[in-house]
Amino acid sequence: MAKTLERINQSIWELREQVRLYPEVFDYRKDLLDFWVDSKVFVERRSGVPEPERSFLKLQKREALACLLIHGAGGSPEEMRPMAEHLFRLGFTVMGIRLPIDPNYSDSGLTEYFRALVGRGGGKGRNGRAANGGGSWSACLAQAEVALDTLLAYSPDSYVAGFSFGGTIALNLMQKFPVRGTILLSPGLFPVGGSRFATFWTARRFIPALTKKVMPVRSMMLDLIERTRSSLGSRPIDNPMLVIQAADDPVISARGYQFLQKRATSPKSKFVLLARGGHVIIKGEDSVKVFGYCGDFIKGV
Repeated sequence: MAKTLERINQSIWELREQVRLYPEVFDYRKDLLDFWVDSKVFVERRSGVPEPERSFLKLQKREALACLLIHGAGGSPEEMRPMAEHLFRLGFTVMGIRLPIDPNYSDSGLTEYFRALVGRGGGKGRNGRAANGGGSWSACLAQAEVALDTLLAYSPDSYVAGFSFGGTIALNLMQKFPVRGTILLSPGLFPVGGSRFATFWTARRFIPALTKKVMPVRSMMLDLIERTRSSLGSRPIDNPMLVIQAADDPVISARGYQFLQKRATSPKSKFVLLARGGHVIIKGEDSVKVFGYCGDFIKGV
């Protein structure tokens, strides 16, 4: 597999050179994007990722606006496919990437971790996997950066859209890349509290190393969330944003919605607070309305 990946990387480099030399040739840019996603899917397939959960590309056969979709920490590209279908029907090229978060791993929690140790489970997560998580926020952000950089080589008129933890990543990409606009769906900036999070916060404060071991996904999310809030600070955000959240979101507080609204300076930014819809607003009866807002935003910016 190593030699195959070496050949793939060489081919991607050669295509990038063609795009650099002849940026006006659409076929070179289209081939670069298509081949890059194919290479990512190849690795995911060899790693045993089910087809619906792999990265995907819906590529127009002509010049088109483009959008990168980033799923949440508890999901996969599969949850973004209905939105991708909607945007593709509107004439946009759409790419959805898979974050390097282990799909077979979830936070075990302190109680389950110690129970596993007593039961000689060795502190492993489900399926006997070591409780070390499925990736770091830096790995997730790095892969998203490469994906967006490739999409921008295809079209400078590109947008980034993220759901939940994907929204946290999108906020970081927005600060580094010249995207036309950013779509944030239930963006992870201020998690709602509750008893489970109270235990997590306490453990994270007093036993941070153990917390990262038994609750790596939650720890990873909180690390990036805190970093993102700090990087945004109190400065204005001039990149056009569409922020959509439900008032009854049980996972992410509306403080994040208000945090972004106060900092938005672009007249093209739009904020939509749905009366209901829960956290996963990309599913359910209101999802079509959400997709409609997204399509209108891209066409209007």
